[in-house]
Amino acid sequence: MIPKRYLIATLFIAAMLLIMAVVRGPEAARTGGKTPEVVNTPLGLDSFEKITEMKLQEGWVPRFQGAVDPDQWEAWPFGGAFGTPWEPASAYLGDQGVALNGPKGQSEVALWKGLEWRRYRFDAPIASARLDPDKGTRLLVTLVLGADRYRTQLLEVPEGRVIWSVESGPWSRFSWDGEAVLLGRLHPDGGLLLSSLPLDEEPTEPTLAPWDEKGLPPAPKGIATREDQLWDAGRDLGGFRLMTPWGKDAHLWFPRKDRLWICAGERWSSWRLEDHVWRRMDSGEGRLGALPPLAITRISKPKTGPALRFTTPPAGGEWTEVLGDTQAWPPYDPAWTWMTLGGGLTAWDTRWGKGMEGLPPERQRAALERAFRSDWRTASNLRASVRGWLKEGPEVALREPQGVAWVWTGDRLLLVRLPPLERSRWMRKNLKWK
Repeated sequence: MIPKRYLIATLFIAAMLLIMAVVRGPEAARTGGKTPEVVNTPLGLDSFEKITEMKLQEGWVPRFQGAVDPDQWEAWPFGGAFGTPWEPASAYLGDQGVALNGPKGQSEVALWKGLEWRRYRFDAPIASARLDPDKGTRLLVTLVLGADRYRTQLLEVPEGRVIWSVESGPWSRFSWDGEAVLLGRLHPDGGLLLSSLPLDEEPTEPTLAPWDEKGLPPAPKGIATREDQLWDAGRDLGGFRLMTPWGKDAHLWFPRKDRLWICAGERWSSWRLEDHVWRRMDSGEGRLGALPPLAITRISKPKTGPALRFTTPPAGGEWTEVLGDTQAWPPYDPAWTWMTLGGGLTAWDTRWGKGMEGLPPERQRAALERAFRSDWRTASNLRASVRGWLKEGPEVALREPQGVAWVWTGDRLLLVRLPPLERSRWMRKNLKWK
């Protein structure tokens, strides 16, 4: 037999819980089913778990030197990225590591592997560094060797074995599928020479796109289609090459190892790699953009009437016309990531279209800046150089899909875990490109 006093106490507790549920039910519904404490909890230093930290010697900074992507002329803001392969290179490599340049031309990439820092050191400044978007087992680094001299290396990590090393231009990137590398350099008198290389094997004999496809216009004037038409630095570039017109309003997209899209002004072309030679699939008038990773876009202006919009898969195929009453796309920028053809967002919480309704606003970047401001102030008082690099406070680079953030206070670099908020869960669930 259960004593009567225990039954009375149990009934009393159950009644109190029922009363609380009735009183707080409407309020929880207004906050998406969460209690106000969960929704409005202030984020402070205790909210962010420190995974690891690195003390930086004087002169060592997470910055590239001489980095120039051909279609990203402005410096990429370090704090905003999802870690997708179509973004410009960042010194903060997802949740795995960081690229550092130091004094006297020294540099290194430090990766956090197996609860320790693994360092890959170089005797030249780093202009670009990326980890492959598939498994993070390939490190692509472009080094500055001198005036207009660059070398790109592909390394196996964590072993550090150099798979290949080639002369290059000041940038390099992986294809979106992570199965090839694209690099290139600008011609001194205009034009861009591109080169694609395989991921896991030595580059073969170089080739050059002939621009001789039947039914398509010939190569534009001044574009090299034979080896003897290349300038000296162009001949040093190995791989499967393609010379194309270029300007400050031009863009390119490399979604697969055998697909390439190029838009220069109001002319565009799509390319397929066949038997180690780049050949055009199609070309025409209009302006290309992209909704990565879902589609390539085209805007065409007929002689009369409004502009027409089309989309096609990144691998190419039929163009599908977009309904005229569909909201206009935002101006193309590699900061955008698209979950559906009807909705996308950037790491700065800019949003477009449908599908973003369940995403809470971003508030962790500002919270991290506040939490580590005292550390930045201390470093500023100890080192005069800190104010030169970080004028307004610590640098925060969120990597929300991986649930972490990098914080550079001046004399330290920290990797912290983001709290398990609803926004972080949404990011991990929805931001997928493979």
